[in-house]
Amino acid sequence: MEKIFIAGGTGMLGASTARAFAAKGIQVIVSSRKDSDVVGDKLESESRLIKVERVDLNNASDLNTLFTKHKFTGLVMLAHTHQYALTRDKNNEIYPITINCLEMARKHGVKRVVFGGSLAVYGGLIPPFSESVTFPPEVPAEYVGMPKFEVAMKRALEIIALDYGQDFEMGLSVPPGTEKPEPHELEVVILRAPSMFGPGYQTMGSPIGIAAHVVAGKIPQFKGNLGYKHVPIEMLWGLFAGAPVNYVKDNAQCIQIAMCAKDLKHNIYNISSGFTTSPREQLQAILNVAPECAEQIGLTPSELPEAPVEMDAGFNSDLFTKDFGWKSSYTLETAFTDYVSWLKDNNQY
Repeated sequence: MEKIFIAGGTGMLGASTARAFAAKGIQVIVSSRKDSDVVGDKLESESRLIKVERVDLNNASDLNTLFTKHKFTGLVMLAHTHQYALTRDKNNEIYPITINCLEMARKHGVKRVVFGGSLAVYGGLIPPFSESVTFPPEVPAEYVGMPKFEVAMKRALEIIALDYGQDFEMGLSVPPGTEKPEPHELEVVILRAPSMFGPGYQTMGSPIGIAAHVVAGKIPQFKGNLGYKHVPIEMLWGLFAGAPVNYVKDNAQCIQIAMCAKDLKHNIYNISSGFTTSPREQLQAILNVAPECAEQIGLTPSELPEAPVEMDAGFNSDLFTKDFGWKSSYTLETAFTDYVSWLKDNNQY
């Protein structure tokens, strides 16, 4: 029987991914670093196929014990440290965490790793952002306010993960006759995704996410909130013109599909819900769903940019759709409605 380990499994994407696997009858173990984890407790209450393990991903011994206990067949890497890191030391914890997880997967015979990548790797490049783009050694500029260190970090993590999918060769200076290590190369696939909204979203930096909280009655009004980098949310929506946004359940479904696929034709895929990137059309979709909240939103579509064609990032799921036949079952309206319904049913958010 398949058993999947989700590193970072009680975060926004991790929780949705655990649910996606459980819906397919697949057992999932999710990591949590917290002694008391509300999200983890809820996941366990929802399905007998989801179990939470308290584990320090930075501790190789703890991870070895976990992998020995469960004999995982797959690893989903969704852990991150950068979003709330206040120092470089704290941010850099993601490197040993990533290597620890990949090493345990390799040593314990795990077959496949699905690595949660990011649109951020394209930072500073000129669109279109396709999977075949190669990266220069230096990050030349910020992309939609993305810090250079974050772009560099995301690229470095991809390189590390993909290296575990290659045949290992001993260095040229190894003495002749040295016994070669037993090979076990992992199947590694990177899924690059843009910003997300949906169940479990707590950062409160996204215009669509804040609008959903307004419609669900969690916060009183849209204007006056600060988004990413402390930019007023109504201004931020305009700055996001042309940047794609995904529904988190789409990302989770793509992770499940990539893990369970018989074969992988490529090892890097962009993942996109295919929603409009026009702030004007996004707001109109929200007002179509909740016209009664127009006053609380306090914006009209005409106040937002249309996101002209030349700003299109060229970021899409065409390759993933070609290889796996997947396409989002959501429109922006149905995704927003689903999210608002979830918010109303979950008081802790």
